[in-house]
Parts: sequence; C-alpha cells; structure tokens
Amino acid sequence: TEGGDRRCAPDVLRSIVRKKLEIVQPVIDPLAEVIALLKPAASYAKMVTARGSWAVRPPHDRPFYAALLEGEVTLTAGDRAPERLHAGDFVLLPATDALQVTSRIPPEGGRTTEPLELGPGMFRIGPEGTPDARMLVGTCTFGSDDSALLVSLLPDLVIVRGERRLTMLVELLNAEARGKRPGREVVLGHLLQVLLI
Repeated sequence: TEGGDRRCAPDVLRSIVRKKLEIVQPVIDPLAEVIALLKPAASYAKMVTARGSWAVRPPHDRPFYAALLEGEVTLTAGDRAPERLHAGDFVLLPATDALQVTSRIPPEGGRTTEPLELGPGMFRIGPEGTPDARMLVGTCTFGSDDSALLVSLLPDLVIVRGERRLTMLVELLNAEARGKRPGREVVLGHLLQVLLI
C-alpha cells in the first residue's frame, strides 16, 4: 500500500546510506602476516656456477632459496620426487630434513662435489670451463621465538617457474648481502620479506 511504502522508505534509505558510507577494511594477507612475524634475516647469499656432473647438499637446517639463471639442475628435498629446475625458475624451502641439488645427469654412486670458493660470494662446482648452470642461492634465519610454529604454516616447497621478478629480487639480495653499505641489515630484512611473500 501507499502507507506501507512510506513506512519502508526510511529503512531503504538507511540501507542505501550504510552502503554509501561503508568503510572497506583492508584485506589482511595471512602469508604476509606470518612472514612479518618470522622476522627473516639473511645468513648468506652467493653466486654459484657449475659444470659437468656434480651433486651438492646445501645446509638444510635453515630456509633455503635459489634462482636458476642459466642451465638446468635437479633438486631433491626430503622424500619428495626430484624436481627439474630450468633457467628463470625460483625455489624456496622454508624447512626440510634433507636437500640435494645435482646436475641434469647426477654423478654415479651418489658422490658429492665440494664447491670451490673463487672469491667473496662466488663459488664454482666442477671443473673449469664454460659453466652449464649458473644460480643465485642463499639461506636465511628467522628471529621470532615462535619460528618453528610459524614455519609450519608455510608451504613445504615453493617453485615458481620463469618469474623474472623473483630472480631480480634474489640478485638484489645477493648484491646487498655482499656489500657493506649502511643500513644493510634493514634492507636485507625487507628484501627477504618481499622475496618470501
């Protein structure tokens, strides 16, 4: 009825006003929140070139990341099936019981190769010559007292295929880690947060 319409009008108006004046709360990214709480800090970052048939076992007592710049490698983490990584791929392991990285065709007998340090932050695996693979690798630590619990909330293994943006972040991280500029630790912390997110 006409009277009914008049009685409903204020409710309709209030509904419209509420929608117009609604304050949109910022969307909270759970992963970003976890990373911020972890308080990541760089342990080391280095450039590695490799040639021939080789296998290395990076430290697995802390988060490990790598960006493959050239070539192909095979990564095996824990009991997972081996993963083939190609140039442009990025991998992150927040925690793992065992980790091995090998050439496309690994050496026989499971033997490992000791990387040779060529200079600050520069290592070579295998004989001299034109490398078959080139990668930026590193580890980080978490400053939170609850890091074990927080790490359990993260994926066990993250592989991003062909994402140049992540490779650029790792390159920045590597350059900053090797430098001695003022504010180095703060910059590294922020870069790691962006990288992990």
